[in-house]
Amino acid sequence: MHIREARPEDNHELIELQAKCPQGTELIVSVVNTPDFFARAKAYESYKVYVACEDNRIIGSAACAMRESAVNAIPCRVGYEFQYFTSPDHRGRGVARALHQHIEDYLTTRDVALAYLLIMEGNLPPRRLFEREGFRLHRTLVMPILSVYKEMDIQSGGRIRPVMWEDLAAVARLLNHTWQGHDLHETTSREALARFINRTPAYSLTNVIVLEDGGQISACLGFWDWSHIARITVKSLSFKMRVIGMLVDTIRNFRPMPRVPKAGTTLKQWCLTPIGFRDAERLTPLFRYMNNRAMELGVEQVFCLCERKHPLLMGMRGLFRRDVAMHLYVKPLQQNVSMGQNPIFVDGIDL
Repeated sequence: MHIREARPEDNHELIELQAKCPQGTELIVSVVNTPDFFARAKAYESYKVYVACEDNRIIGSAACAMRESAVNAIPCRVGYEFQYFTSPDHRGRGVARALHQHIEDYLTTRDVALAYLLIMEGNLPPRRLFEREGFRLHRTLVMPILSVYKEMDIQSGGRIRPVMWEDLAAVARLLNHTWQGHDLHETTSREALARFINRTPAYSLTNVIVLEDGGQISACLGFWDWSHIARITVKSLSFKMRVIGMLVDTIRNFRPMPRVPKAGTTLKQWCLTPIGFRDAERLTPLFRYMNNRAMELGVEQVFCLCERKHPLLMGMRGLFRRDVAMHLYVKPLQQNVSMGQNPIFVDGIDL
């Protein structure tokens, strides 16, 4: 087995292998980056995608991204590891471990001070793997999943509109205000936002809405339509989820309710990025506007990631929300670098 950087000509083989690697516990889904396997990674300014090969055949893959951030209020470079998967025929043979070691070597040579990754609640195999590799659970965050199933009333007290290029400096200031003091937050700027919008597949100015009060932007909310970069198909549901689905279907005869997807359903989801506000209440009309727009486009789920009691959750009031626990694992790669008790920022693209 050897590890190398993925190449554009690997696209089809990676898509085929990824389709053989469903994920999840209660809701088992196939997540396939298609038509461009590399589209998700392209949201990052600096990234690498690696493959593990045996007999000229790809048997696994993983990716990493780097950015300048803050760890315990100290500026440094951090690395995010994501999108690990291994051929079902080669599991238990150290493929994921070899990929991680290659990524860690790469991050170390790039002066990365700390690596982190996210593991969904109940997903025990990767927790055991990365704990053996020196990662430690730092904090359990929450991934609020908003179900889109009915139109919401909007009382904005301001003007909701798409962002414009000339707004980006004000939006950058708003984002820095919202997330200052949060570990893993990268200070942004007009230029950085413009680069993100330009490089991210299926993303443009129309993906960001703002609330304008008296000529000032008081909140912003962006969404990334995953259906343009990944096909997410439900393979099966646990017994618990099937029972919940039957109960919800019964209640729907009497009142509007979100749907529990069935096996074979292709999900259309949005992840939220960026999110900025000075007062969480100003987010509420944007969430409701986003809900109605998603409903028009057939989107049934919208999600992001934050601390369990973060103020942005207040902005979701009135929407149907289900919280899923997400474990943040970290590993210092340099001495004297450690996470403290500061709140955590995780960008939606990490999901």
